Amino acid sequence: MKRRGHYCIKLIYPIAVVVLLLAIPFPLKNTYYFPQDSRFFELDILGNLYFISNSTIHKYAPSTGLKSDYSRLTFGPISTLDVSDPMNILVYYSDYNKLVMLDNKLSIKNSVIDISDLGYDQSSVACLSYNGGFWIYDPVGRALIRFNQSLEKTDNSGDLYSITGYQINPVQLIERDNQLVLRDKKNGIFVFDRYGNYIRRVPFFSLEDMYIRSGTWQLLRNDTVYFFHPNTMDVDTLRLALDGVKEFRSNSKIMYLLLKNNTFKSIAIKRL
Repeated sequence: MKRRGHYCIKLIYPIAVVVLLLAIPFPLKNTYYFPQDSRFFELDILGNLYFISNSTIHKYAPSTGLKSDYSRLTFGPISTLDVSDPMNILVYYSDYNKLVMLDNKLSIKNSVIDISDLGYDQSSVACLSYNGGFWIYDPVGRALIRFNQSLEKTDNSGDLYSITGYQINPVQLIERDNQLVLRDKKNGIFVFDRYGNYIRRVPFFSLEDMYIRSGTWQLLRNDTVYFFHPNTMDVDTLRLALDGVKEFRSNSKIMYLLLKNNTFKSIAIKRL
């Protein structure tokens, strides 16, 4: 893979000011609402932030200060939140094999989906798919399964061990740009078309996090973010001046960081 370019970064606020702002009660426009018990977070294409703490989602719009919440205690902790479509948000509870679709106000759109009722008693990861569908990974059949919005099975990748030669243990599943991307921390990233047909493996290992935006893969390992362009195989790098980052999301102007000490920060990005 080729490496090209680099980024310069600067803190939007001095660190001390950011910490102070996080402590200011909501709502104050243009400050960051951050629940201190958040396990992970997401960012949608409209700039809304979603903080997940066990069974609760806190949605916050930095531009307006608007906030909304969703909580369902009976299904255990939320394992996956897919906000790639802000009007059709996927919430997945792997412990109970349940899936819920929410609208942009975090209200339930339809009935709770029990994956077991669809014929799969176990599934480890899930994500949104085109036209209101969704994907799951079936660890028993070692296959990716797609359902449409009518809960009809439309696609099956087949046994991925037989196809790829790798015993895959997925930690993340993402559909973007007419492709399905499955991340395995040990074996790398596996790419499929929108119907589940295997295309290739990309050897990025031991990543803390992965995010896809505008055709670019944003990959976190230790204190470095790799911006991988799959069409050209080029890689840009950004060295973070922060230790212990466990998750990040970014748009064209801002990168949001969740640290292992449960601190949330924002960084301005400028491409040289």
